Amino acid sequence: MKYQTISLPLITLTLAITADAQTMVKEMDNAHTRFIPGAFMKNGKAAIYFSDDDEYSSRHGYNGYEAQIFDFDLNPLKSFNFQILHPYTVTEKRESTGSVVKTKVIKEERMQLSDIVPPISDTNELPSTADMESRKSHFINWFYEHNKYLDSTLSIESLTSNCYIDGTTIYISLQIQPEGYYEYSEYLTKIETYIDSSDMWGFIYTYSTQVPKYDGEWVRITWYDVPVSTLCTPRCIDVASMNVGIYLPFSQTFFNEDSKFEYVRYIAEVREDDGAVGGDIINTSNPDAAEYLFGITASDRDGDGEEDFRQKHYGVHYTGLEIVSEDNNTIYSFHIPDNCEGDASIEFFKSDNSILAQAEFSWYNENNEYLKTTRFYRMDKSSGVADVIRDENRISASPNPAVHGVPVVITVPNADKGSRAISVTSLNGVNVYNRAINPDADRISIPTQGFTPGMYIFTLTENGRNIESCKIIIR
Repeated sequence: MKYQTISLPLITLTLAITADAQTMVKEMDNAHTRFIPGAFMKNGKAAIYFSDDDEYSSRHGYNGYEAQIFDFDLNPLKSFNFQILHPYTVTEKRESTGSVVKTKVIKEERMQLSDIVPPISDTNELPSTADMESRKSHFINWFYEHNKYLDSTLSIESLTSNCYIDGTTIYISLQIQPEGYYEYSEYLTKIETYIDSSDMWGFIYTYSTQVPKYDGEWVRITWYDVPVSTLCTPRCIDVASMNVGIYLPFSQTFFNEDSKFEYVRYIAEVREDDGAVGGDIINTSNPDAAEYLFGITASDRDGDGEEDFRQKHYGVHYTGLEIVSEDNNTIYSFHIPDNCEGDASIEFFKSDNSILAQAEFSWYNENNEYLKTTRFYRMDKSSGVADVIRDENRISASPNPAVHGVPVVITVPNADKGSRAISVTSLNGVNVYNRAINPDADRISIPTQGFTPGMYIFTLTENGRNIESCKIIIR
């Protein structure tokens, strides 16, 4: 049930007098709570923050959630409504109207038959195309003699029964070996050896598959992800009082001394993510057999050259944070890069004369390098501006995304002493690369030949301790 602030049952009001607030909180269904220490309240008494669905709402179509603040006797102090942002994915695809067989023939010419030892006959000559039956018999005998020790299933009789003539070219259909023996063996349907009129000998590989034919009506599907609130819960530390710090959703005294509540929220919007079209939907090995053989891709699922699938993701993008008073006036604002990945974390440090803020976020710079930044701000109470006083970019990578086989250059900060290393792990935690680096090194080249396409985590360690990491996409 939803917690209500006014029409509390009589028994609940009685409990407010006889039971402590923490016990009462546990007895309330669907109520998320945090405690606000008295040091951050104007009257010096602690309070409780409730929300009916916390910062993350799972209800589609819900535009906000309600946060409520009470004292420890459950007397209402203030309530707030926060915006809920709904990231979502739009998929458009054509329906199937049947199936189609896709076939590709790969012809591999090897060499002139006269160059092969031992020769095809005692005279090292194949009968001319004027006598195709004799030429056929010689070719079968020669192929048998050259391959009988490699394939115990061969016989003159089997080769003869699977041999045919088409014009001036002789073909022999061969038995396919177990799966995995040939490249793209999962699609291999026929192997033939041949000899043509110019005595050129080789093999023909035929690959086939049956796939649905996507040429019907377009269907649009919208999938909503977990909604996200704009409320931020920063870590706040009163340096002057040497408090250990708390995660503070609301305060009356941390940012100024008036009686109004203040809180921190993200400046955010829902917009289309870059590069979110269907190409990232299918993840296969390299090279992709279906695409190489039949032109089948994530956006062209039947390989007919026409797009039949597309997908766009609309995610929550954060461009800043702001400290807001209960009357919705912005007190301070903090700009973060427009292409920040995910949400930024922020800590506030209060002293007698000023407030400092430390924000951490990940983003891509103008060179498409992935950066993990710690940015420090000094908050000017008179102007309401939070000025950047220092940036620390610890580790970046370029190019990103990278092409398989092209080295990735990692930029790292200098270190005075100690042992350092770069390690690379896949998203499932498998370590694929390790390298020790000198303390004074600032740029390291990492080969990618051994990496399959996908996303990897590059991590910098110093004296065995993880310092920073960044994500790299290998295509």
